[in-house]
Amino acid sequence: MNTSTPTTDAALRSFHLRVLFPHILSLPKTDPKRINAPPPITRSPGIDSELYTYIALLVRDFIHPWYRVVTNDQDFYAGIVRILTLIIQQLEDRFCNQVDWTELILISAANLVSIHYHDFRQAKTRQYMSHAGSTVSLEALFHGSQPHFALQTERSNQQQAEYLRALTDEILKVLLTPEDYNNDCVRHVVRELLANLVLNNIVEVLADPYIIHLIICKLLDSYTPLVEEMEASNQFTATTPSLPQSKQPTSTQPNKNKEQPLKKQLKEAQTTNMISSSSSTASQSQQQHKRKSGSETTASITTEPKKESMASHMQRLQEKRRQEGDDLMDAGREELDAAHKHERQRFSFIYITLQVMLSPIRALWLYVMAALTHSQERYQQVAKHTKRTRHVRLLEPWMHFVRVAVLVDDRPVLQWMWYMVGMFLWPLVRVLGGGLLVDKFLEQTILHILSEDNLVYYLQLGRNLLWPNGRFLRKGEPVSDEEKERLRIKAERLITVSIPETIGKMLFEAENLDQLQLHIHYALEPLQNQYINRHLMFLLVDLVASKILPELVEEEY
Repeated sequence: MNTSTPTTDAALRSFHLRVLFPHILSLPKTDPKRINAPPPITRSPGIDSELYTYIALLVRDFIHPWYRVVTNDQDFYAGIVRILTLIIQQLEDRFCNQVDWTELILISAANLVSIHYHDFRQAKTRQYMSHAGSTVSLEALFHGSQPHFALQTERSNQQQAEYLRALTDEILKVLLTPEDYNNDCVRHVVRELLANLVLNNIVEVLADPYIIHLIICKLLDSYTPLVEEMEASNQFTATTPSLPQSKQPTSTQPNKNKEQPLKKQLKEAQTTNMISSSSSTASQSQQQHKRKSGSETTASITTEPKKESMASHMQRLQEKRRQEGDDLMDAGREELDAAHKHERQRFSFIYITLQVMLSPIRALWLYVMAALTHSQERYQQVAKHTKRTRHVRLLEPWMHFVRVAVLVDDRPVLQWMWYMVGMFLWPLVRVLGGGLLVDKFLEQTILHILSEDNLVYYLQLGRNLLWPNGRFLRKGEPVSDEEKERLRIKAERLITVSIPETIGKMLFEAENLDQLQLHIHYALEPLQNQYINRHLMFLLVDLVASKILPELVEEEY
């Protein structure tokens, strides 16, 4: 299905040729090379258009500013485009033919999120225990439960960058040919682009609680008028419901008070003079000299300018090149403005249900065509269809997450009801065929979410976020705590009103909206710490990488 319009293709195609294939523009317009350029990357023209836009923007903003200072040779650009195209084609084959996205999203990812919630609450419970020590932070306790190489307590940012570089280098080693991988110049540039601009931005953005709340507000934007109406009618209180503050046990306070005199005595013992007064005077003068030199060294270190990020450095070079009259720095703005915004197909319960009903007919048709034609391609389609529709009990991992998130085990009545449904009602539903319908519905939902139409929308949405108005996102003023708090309240209230009243009373035993919002606050609490969220994001990155590239975890690799 072609998801792009002619106007969009024409606008973006001129931008692609201008930045990535300038030599083609010198050919006559009737030349087949110019007519067929740029070459296809995937089997979808709409996805190809967005991918070439990403590549052109990366080359324009992060390679062109410094490379044009050295030389005007286009071979390096061609090498970068060829390597990125090869990587995308290799990943496309693995995405479509090897990765079981239904199992990845509905089973593996659900289990990871459940573990994240469980470990967060365990760390919070142990934070103020006497054996944990009053100085142990929540982040350190959580890191002890989920240690990850990319997130050490010290030099975390440096360790994170090193881990992403190492992971990207291993990915390139699997996807590229030995000749391309041994080309150090191109490989290092591609590695830095993927590690710093793709993976690092994904981890940092999705780990930010503010972005998580923003995503919730975007997804539930249709409930905004209802929330505003309820706030106007005082169904939500003016003050924000907040969690009760955790109190440290009183047993830890005396220990803390006892440690201070002990530390003071140890310091006095370490500074006690054990030699004669003359040597003591000399040593004191030496110590004063060392302190003075040490303070000067410290001052010089503290006044050292902070290391500039690659994005900031490239933006500074872009401004310099723009002032020098380089027209390519502004390439793409008019083309991106002329490109129409892609409208994706909205999720429809009726559409998914229809797909579930037609799925057996589609499977029968594939089997008949494979048997009649004896085509290997048909047999591969049958195998792919069988792989996508062989799942059972897809609902249980996410139901386990719901049980952990809403603290079912802390409510005896709700826990009893949960066990009764799990032991008697749900098995009966599965025997009568309801479980199979639920599994098929979830399978078709994942296929709809990852359809070509939606992938084009996701790519365009990411491009508009990273390159608003055709320019790479600049770091603006930090969001204030008041704005973060307002967005958090809005996200919680949107979730509150989206939950049916019956389910809210049954799951949360809430008598009014304020109590229900307070329970939602508890449910979202494990996602409110950016450092801890990075653990979850890195585990998800590792999970996806291991599914796409199983060679990374094989012992013989």
